[in-house]
Amino acid sequence: MAGESRAHSFPLLTAAALALSAAGTLTRLAGTGVFDALRRDPSGLRRGQLWRLITPVLVQSDRSHVVVIEVFVLCAVVGAIGERVFARPEWLAPYLTGALVGHGIGEAFQPYQSGMSVAFAGILGGLAAEASRPGAPVPKVLRVEAALLIPLAIIDTALRDIHGAPLLGGFVVAYLWRELTPV
Repeated sequence: MAGESRAHSFPLLTAAALALSAAGTLTRLAGTGVFDALRRDPSGLRRGQLWRLITPVLVQSDRSHVVVIEVFVLCAVVGAIGERVFARPEWLAPYLTGALVGHGIGEAFQPYQSGMSVAFAGILGGLAAEASRPGAPVPKVLRVEAALLIPLAIIDTALRDIHGAPLLGGFVVAYLWRELTPV
């Protein structure tokens, strides 16, 4: 928090992240050039194309329009809630952690794909960390659900899905942020 209000009237970071991803995703209507340049690519990463650890958040690889819309809606909800709970720098930390961890593990588990859901999984992990804090102003049931996310994220990763590890990364980053940042 440190000097910045947590409650924002408009979820600016969420809107910006969604707008950038929407713009990147819409380029697919004109061909696959932008998608190919931004998606995960293990061979490109081995050749030093480090941007491939973050740029996949800018384009959805899902072919179904319905799935793309569902992902955008879920990310909008998680992101907006995150902006009500966290200051902007504090929101960015689990977002970027989720993106880096998710696309990093995605290079091995699901190469040549992309998407923003892993970044928002990081924010979800951050929200779980916040709900898990002693004295957090959340109902007890949310504390239990937050605690259950940790083993579920581990199982998810063991099953080679790319959302569990970003959730865990977001949890750790948000927890440490609050522990190490003076109020």
